[in-house]
Amino acid sequence: MKTQVVVGLFLGMVGVHSAAGAAELFQARLSGAEEVPPVETDTTGRFEILFDKDALSGEYTLRVASGRRVTQAHFHCAPAGVNGSIIVYLAGFQEKGWDVDGKWVSNATITDGNITNTGTACGATLEDIVEAARNGNVYVNVHSVAKPGGEVRGQLLPAKGS
Repeated sequence: MKTQVVVGLFLGMVGVHSAAGAAELFQARLSGAEEVPPVETDTTGRFEILFDKDALSGEYTLRVASGRRVTQAHFHCAPAGVNGSIIVYLAGFQEKGWDVDGKWVSNATITDGNITNTGTACGATLEDIVEAARNGNVYVNVHSVAKPGGEVRGQLLPAKGS
Protein backbone atom coordinates (compact mmCIF):
# COMPACT_ATOMS: atom_id res chain seq x y z
CA MET A 1 0.00 0.00 0.00
CA LYS A 2 2.83 2.38 0.89
CA THR A 3 4.50 1.75 -2.50
CA GLN A 4 1.25 2.49 -4.34
CA VAL A 5 0.92 5.79 -2.48
CA VAL A 6 4.51 6.78 -3.30
CA VAL A 7 4.08 5.85 -6.97
CA GLY A 8 0.76 7.75 -7.10
CA LEU A 9 2.33 10.87 -5.60
CA PHE A 10 5.30 10.62 -7.96
CA LEU A 11 3.08 10.21 -11.01
CA GLY A 12 0.91 13.12 -9.92
CA MET A 13 3.97 15.35 -9.61
CA VAL A 14 5.34 14.51 -13.06
CA GLY A 15 1.94 14.64 -14.74
CA VAL A 16 2.00 11.16 -16.25
CA HIS A 17 -0.68 10.42 -18.81
CA SER A 18 -0.95 8.83 -22.22
CA ALA A 19 -1.07 11.98 -24.33
CA ALA A 20 1.79 12.58 -26.75
CA GLY A 21 4.62 14.56 -25.17
CA ALA A 22 4.05 13.25 -21.62
CA ALA A 23 5.83 10.55 -19.65
CA GLU A 24 4.02 7.20 -19.73
CA LEU A 25 3.88 4.42 -17.15
CA PHE A 26 3.38 0.81 -18.24
CA GLN A 27 2.95 -2.27 -16.04
CA ALA A 28 2.86 -6.04 -16.36
CA ARG A 29 1.76 -8.69 -13.87
CA LEU A 30 3.78 -11.85 -14.45
CA SER A 31 2.57 -15.43 -13.99
CA GLY A 32 3.21 -18.90 -15.32
CA ALA A 33 -0.35 -19.02 -16.65
CA GLU A 34 0.58 -16.35 -19.22
CA GLU A 35 3.45 -18.42 -20.67
CA VAL A 36 2.81 -20.11 -24.03
CA PRO A 37 2.24 -22.91 -23.27
CA PRO A 38 1.31 -22.19 -19.61
CA VAL A 39 3.70 -23.48 -16.92
CA GLU A 40 3.04 -24.52 -13.32
CA THR A 41 5.04 -22.36 -10.94
CA ASP A 42 4.77 -20.58 -7.60
CA THR A 43 6.76 -17.70 -9.09
CA THR A 44 5.02 -14.40 -9.80
CA GLY A 45 6.28 -10.99 -10.74
CA ARG A 46 5.54 -7.37 -11.43
CA PHE A 47 7.17 -5.03 -13.91
CA GLU A 48 6.85 -1.25 -14.19
CA ILE A 49 8.50 1.12 -16.63
CA LEU A 50 8.22 4.88 -16.90
CA PHE A 51 9.11 6.11 -20.37
CA ASP A 52 10.20 9.74 -20.56
CA LYS A 53 8.06 12.22 -22.51
CA ASP A 54 10.03 11.72 -25.74
CA ALA A 55 10.25 7.90 -25.39
CA LEU A 56 14.03 8.13 -25.53
CA SER A 57 14.53 6.22 -22.28
CA GLY A 58 12.59 4.21 -19.76
CA GLU A 59 13.36 3.58 -16.09
CA TYR A 60 12.08 0.26 -14.84
CA THR A 61 11.63 -2.00 -11.84
CA LEU A 62 11.27 -5.78 -12.05
CA ARG A 63 10.16 -7.74 -8.99
CA VAL A 64 10.06 -11.54 -8.94
CA ALA A 65 8.57 -13.40 -5.97
CA SER A 66 9.53 -16.99 -5.16
CA GLY A 67 11.93 -17.06 -8.11
CA ARG A 68 14.73 -19.58 -8.02
CA ARG A 69 17.77 -19.25 -10.25
CA VAL A 70 16.25 -16.71 -12.61
CA THR A 71 18.64 -16.32 -15.52
CA GLN A 72 17.29 -13.51 -17.69
CA ALA A 73 14.37 -11.23 -18.48
CA HIS A 74 13.30 -9.50 -21.70
CA PHE A 75 10.72 -7.60 -23.68
CA HIS A 76 9.31 -9.72 -26.48
CA CYS A 77 7.27 -8.51 -29.45
CA ALA A 78 3.90 -10.33 -29.62
CA PRO A 79 0.32 -10.12 -28.38
CA ALA A 80 -1.00 -12.24 -25.49
CA GLY A 81 -1.08 -15.95 -26.30
CA VAL A 82 1.66 -15.74 -28.94
CA ASN A 83 5.43 -16.23 -28.55
CA GLY A 84 7.53 -13.48 -30.10
CA SER A 85 11.09 -12.33 -30.67
CA ILE A 86 13.24 -10.79 -27.94
CA ILE A 87 13.52 -7.05 -28.50
CA VAL A 88 15.14 -5.73 -25.27
CA TYR A 89 17.18 -7.50 -22.56
CA LEU A 90 16.09 -6.32 -19.11
CA ALA A 91 18.40 -8.60 -17.11
CA GLY A 92 20.91 -11.08 -18.41
CA PHE A 93 22.85 -14.17 -17.57
CA GLN A 94 25.08 -14.08 -14.53
CA GLU A 95 27.78 -16.65 -13.84
CA LYS A 96 25.69 -18.51 -11.24
CA GLY A 97 22.27 -17.36 -12.36
CA TRP A 98 20.34 -14.33 -11.28
CA ASP A 99 18.89 -15.42 -7.93
CA VAL A 100 15.97 -13.11 -7.21
CA ASP A 101 14.10 -14.84 -4.40
CA GLY A 102 12.26 -11.79 -3.07
CA LYS A 103 14.68 -9.36 -4.76
CA TRP A 104 14.30 -7.02 -7.72
CA VAL A 105 15.97 -4.89 -10.34
CA SER A 106 15.18 -1.21 -9.85
CA ASN A 107 16.24 2.14 -11.22
CA ALA A 108 17.51 0.43 -14.37
CA THR A 109 17.21 2.33 -17.63
CA ILE A 110 16.79 1.30 -21.27
CA THR A 111 17.30 3.40 -24.38
CA ASP A 112 17.21 2.81 -28.13
CA GLY A 113 20.70 1.33 -27.75
CA ASN A 114 19.25 -1.60 -25.77
CA ILE A 115 17.01 -2.78 -28.60
CA THR A 116 18.51 -6.04 -29.84
CA ASN A 117 16.11 -6.89 -32.66
CA THR A 118 14.96 -3.98 -34.80
CA GLY A 119 13.40 -6.23 -37.44
CA THR A 120 10.16 -7.00 -35.59
CA ALA A 121 6.67 -5.53 -35.93
CA CYS A 122 7.39 -3.62 -32.69
CA GLY A 123 9.83 -1.33 -34.50
CA ALA A 124 13.38 -0.11 -34.13
CA THR A 125 13.07 2.59 -31.45
CA LEU A 126 11.68 2.90 -27.92
CA GLU A 127 9.05 5.22 -29.36
CA ASP A 128 7.94 2.36 -31.64
CA ILE A 129 7.97 -0.09 -28.71
CA VAL A 130 5.84 2.28 -26.60
CA GLU A 131 3.28 2.41 -29.42
CA ALA A 132 3.36 -1.39 -29.74
CA ALA A 133 2.84 -1.71 -25.95
CA ARG A 134 -0.14 0.68 -26.12
CA ASN A 135 -1.62 -1.78 -28.63
CA GLY A 136 -0.90 -4.85 -26.43
CA ASN A 137 1.95 -6.23 -28.54
CA VAL A 138 4.84 -6.26 -26.02
CA TYR A 139 5.29 -8.70 -23.16
CA VAL A 140 7.79 -9.18 -20.34
CA ASN A 141 9.22 -12.68 -19.92
CA VAL A 142 11.38 -13.99 -17.06
CA HIS A 143 13.38 -17.18 -17.62
CA SER A 144 14.87 -19.52 -15.02
CA VAL A 145 17.19 -22.51 -14.82
CA ALA A 146 14.18 -24.78 -14.20
CA LYS A 147 12.13 -23.24 -17.02
CA PRO A 148 14.55 -21.85 -19.61
CA GLY A 149 11.72 -21.19 -22.09
CA GLY A 150 10.02 -18.92 -19.57
CA GLU A 151 8.95 -19.05 -15.92
CA VAL A 152 6.55 -16.07 -15.84
CA ARG A 153 5.19 -13.67 -18.41
CA GLY A 154 2.83 -10.70 -18.66
CA GLN A 155 1.67 -8.19 -21.26
CA LEU A 156 3.08 -4.69 -20.92
CA LEU A 157 0.07 -2.35 -20.74
CA PRO A 158 -0.51 1.32 -19.91
CA ALA A 159 -0.98 1.77 -16.17
CA LYS A 160 -4.58 2.40 -15.17
CA GLY A 161 -5.19 6.07 -14.72
CA SER A 162 -2.19 7.13 -16.79
